[in-house]
Amino acid sequence: MTATLHSLLDVARRLGTTAISAVDPERLVREELARREARFDAILALGKASAAMARGARDALAAMSARGFTPKRLLVRPHSSPALLDPGWEQKTGGHPLPDRQSLAAGERLRGWLEGIAPEQSLLALISGGASACLELPAPGLGLPDLADVQRILLASGLPIGAINAVRKHLSSLKGGGALRSTKGRVLALLLSDVPGDDPATLASGLFASDPSTFAGALAAISLAGPRASELPAAVRSWLETGARGELPETLKPGDPALARVESVVIGNVRLATAVVAAGARRQGFSVAEGELTGEAVRAARDLVARGRALEGPTVALIVGGETTVTVKNGDGRGGRNGELALAAARELASGLPGQEEVVLALATDGEDGTTGTAGAAVDGGTWEAIRRAGIDPDAALARHDSLPALEKAPGALLRTGVTGTNVGDLALYLRRMK
Repeated sequence: MTATLHSLLDVARRLGTTAISAVDPERLVREELARREARFDAILALGKASAAMARGARDALAAMSARGFTPKRLLVRPHSSPALLDPGWEQKTGGHPLPDRQSLAAGERLRGWLEGIAPEQSLLALISGGASACLELPAPGLGLPDLADVQRILLASGLPIGAINAVRKHLSSLKGGGALRSTKGRVLALLLSDVPGDDPATLASGLFASDPSTFAGALAAISLAGPRASELPAAVRSWLETGARGELPETLKPGDPALARVESVVIGNVRLATAVVAAGARRQGFSVAEGELTGEAVRAARDLVARGRALEGPTVALIVGGETTVTVKNGDGRGGRNGELALAAARELASGLPGQEEVVLALATDGEDGTTGTAGAAVDGGTWEAIRRAGIDPDAALARHDSLPALEKAPGALLRTGVTGTNVGDLALYLRRMK
């Protein structure tokens, strides 16, 4: 089937669906465990994709049960993520993107659960993004309001995820290798990565990984948050300053003997999603280029369109994956980073190219673009003017980070996948062809 049989917006949406299917957690876990003949004394599933990853372990569980062995099981997920309909699993939920009281209860339960794993026993840890907020255990002297305030400030700062995690790991008893310190058993960690570079130390704030960051580095990251750094709770700043003076134990560092008990395997990431989407686009006749998605959402939109327009050929696709940021400087608008990227791209596409049509799609693979209830948006050369005709100034909407109400005025622009059950970050597409 060629791309010309469908509208370019339809092609983009179909490719977005392909991306989500490519990183199906259930299949990825099942295939990885099928390559291993391992027995586990405990199985842990964490994050937005925890239910699907747990289902992927069913065949391995059945094989163990046939040998008369049943491991204990614990699942912790954000409130909004799909539940697992299996009474054999103990399940907890917590807040996201901000931790709540149930996040603390889940953290307490996890620490006690891990302490029950003996040195001669083994743990299978199925980890996906979203676990950092739904699973929390504050460092001594800190409370839930402190952690929630820090998270709120950092998310609005535009800092990259590595800098944000450097702070969060130094305020938690579980992050930065704290979960590994809570158990003596061996750990096989299967990771569904939603972070740039797939670093186990960054995914879910490195529960079973070493942490190269320091208290001093966390303080430095806070200083990069700009004026909002002044809003940091006094208890948090005092704790970080005390640690930076060397008066508190550091997080788990590279070379620690405990790391010899851990094997970490990335089973899925955004590169897998973009590769499968690229293959699908080529089958439809597109000349394809791939790349990374990073930086401020508005700038990333400009770069995406400029790079796409620079590609040669009558039918081209640029497919990028990663994660952008949004630095909230003013306004209290409703929108996520993918909606902001799409709206900014609509401004670029409004200038048009003679005799050609262009489309940009921006997609959160977990189906949750912030708190918008959408997964992102797909826009073309007419979207910007459609918003203006509907009575909304799209430039003003961008300035106050209010992409959702603006894109709602462009029929069919918003992507509503619902919660997908997977999570490997964001995907953006630029498509162009002759009219």
